[in-house]
Amino acid sequence: MRIAVLVAIGVLCSACGNQVPTSHSAAKATDCVVLERLNAPAYSLAFDKVKDALWFPVMEIGGKSSLHRYDLATGQQFQYPLPDSGYNGPVTTTVITSDGAVWVNLPYAVARWDPIRETITTTSIPANAEGQLPGAVDTTQPLAGTWISTLIADGDGVLIGRLNVPYLQRVSSDGTTSRAFDLPNGYEGTKKIARAGSTLIVAPGWLSNESVTDALAIASSTTKHTDIIPLNGLYDLGGTIAALTQNGLVKADTGEPLSSTLVPDPSADALLAQNGEAEVAYSPSRHTLERAVGTEVATLQLNSREAPAAGGNGTSVKAWEGVTALAQGPEATVFALRANGTELCEWASG
Repeated sequence: MRIAVLVAIGVLCSACGNQVPTSHSAAKATDCVVLERLNAPAYSLAFDKVKDALWFPVMEIGGKSSLHRYDLATGQQFQYPLPDSGYNGPVTTTVITSDGAVWVNLPYAVARWDPIRETITTTSIPANAEGQLPGAVDTTQPLAGTWISTLIADGDGVLIGRLNVPYLQRVSSDGTTSRAFDLPNGYEGTKKIARAGSTLIVAPGWLSNESVTDALAIASSTTKHTDIIPLNGLYDLGGTIAALTQNGLVKADTGEPLSSTLVPDPSADALLAQNGEAEVAYSPSRHTLERAVGTEVATLQLNSREAPAAGGNGTSVKAWEGVTALAQGPEATVFALRANGTELCEWASG
């Protein structure tokens, strides 16, 4: 297994909102229709093409956390209780593995929804990890702990990254855990893992300097070599992992140039996605989400409201509605968690 490690600015946010005119010559606007309103924010969203459903965890402190399933064909909603972890979910990731199971990460556990029994089992991850960084569990440090920062599907199991832990771990479907791949300095607590064939692309962690632009390929868990790729973002374009560099989009594992209709905003939290039928780009600086289908481009504008300015001086500022996650569905449909993660909406072709 070859692992490529790339620097990427966060790519977990997207946007969806009211229709606005667009400057594109062949453009049209549409609506993001609310499917479900939530009692608490959700930060992760996955489309299940086999079940034609959406999955997202809603994490609430006090024993009310649950994994939500929204069936697109019927509009039915199901909730499967998750253990209370004293955590509200900002770094939770949702993935679907090859056996149809749905996984989400808690701070010190992974939860697996079994597609046959339709029940959830939880595997605890001990806070003390072999080889953890010095001071990892020193609560006086600003980034203490060894909590799970993200995960990715790996066959019928998952690979997890952890804060202050210099390697990825694998959790099997039966709950067995093992050490998988070593990581270089700065990639502990990786914020994102992507896959390009047999290559894993690992973004830097919470402890890294995000201005660093090194790409580090790992041929095995012990052999490494370094390539330099100036990088502004890391995106999954329908299975092709793309890096936004100073020279445009390239394949993250080979450097081969890629073309796209929409050019992603180089700002932090920008997003570019593709499912073979459509491209979607989120621009934090313009507060818009654009979708290109063929030659037609549609634009959605985020909502905003007036909010008190910091400092309590009586002035107000424009506060933009936040979107916490986005998923590509069939036939160029886009799903988003908008209203700061409290509304699930559908942006369909129209």
